[in-house]
Amino acid sequence: MTDRRAFSVACTDSARQQLERIVETSVSDGLDANIDARDVVFLAANSGAAENAFTACLRIKRQCAKATVVVLLTHGDDVSEPIARFCLADGVSWLDRDGDLADPDAVQAIVHRQFRNVPIDALLERFEGQLTGDANELAEIVERHSGHEFIDGLTDEETGLFDGPFATFKLDEEYKRALRFHQPLSLILFDCGADLPDDEIDRRTVLAEIASVFLNECRDIDTLSRFTETVFLFLLPGTGSDGAAAVARRMLEGLRERPLSGGVEIAPAAGIATVPMSGIADRTAFLRAAETCLRSARAESDGVCVL
Repeated sequence: MTDRRAFSVACTDSARQQLERIVETSVSDGLDANIDARDVVFLAANSGAAENAFTACLRIKRQCAKATVVVLLTHGDDVSEPIARFCLADGVSWLDRDGDLADPDAVQAIVHRQFRNVPIDALLERFEGQLTGDANELAEIVERHSGHEFIDGLTDEETGLFDGPFATFKLDEEYKRALRFHQPLSLILFDCGADLPDDEIDRRTVLAEIASVFLNECRDIDTLSRFTETVFLFLLPGTGSDGAAAVARRMLEGLRERPLSGGVEIAPAAGIATVPMSGIADRTAFLRAAETCLRSARAESDGVCVL
């Protein structure tokens, strides 16, 4: 990342040193007047800085939408993450009581993106004429041109999202991380409610369209996986129940508003559980709570149930 400039606002010296190790370059204290696409900016919220971090984030993104902006919330702040998302932040992490990064790995995941969201619609349209009938060709073309780094053995072949076994592993890992750092972790079980086509290419096309909605609404630090035939599991670290509900509702709206290939009809629903929470003592109980919410969500008018 040596070709990238980095700036911080209202961060402690020790936090800035942590950030320098992550971005692998010096982090300037304060902002340059001209932020460009190669730059990454860290904004500490609730710090008493002259300009509110959320206002600064929105201003920077309006100046240069491709600049990376990370908002660092204070320990115990479980309400500001949706505000940061609304202000177009690329990611959110937390500072501990001493002003140091509570989870450097989360910050690194935001800054060192392994892939960027790609509009699957555009890829399907662009390469539709290249398909020759091979059932695997669509997935191979999308993979080759989307910039995603698919990991063999960990991804679902039909969607390119992580598969169920990896989701189970990440559920255990993120659950333990949330408890260790006293940070919220939300689990969304999302049933697309689709009667998937029998034809393999048609099926892959519909699943790619569904997955594109999920990818466009989630961050790089979130874990997106296909859990069962039509149910997807999403892990949102550092996200409370309100933020997770907002994400789920945007996904529901996105799916309801777009016609799927072949006229496939859907009845999507989402169940959401968030830890730490009383009565959830392990990842099994966490998943069970989300499953209970999903069953209830199918009967709700808006298709969302939050524990």
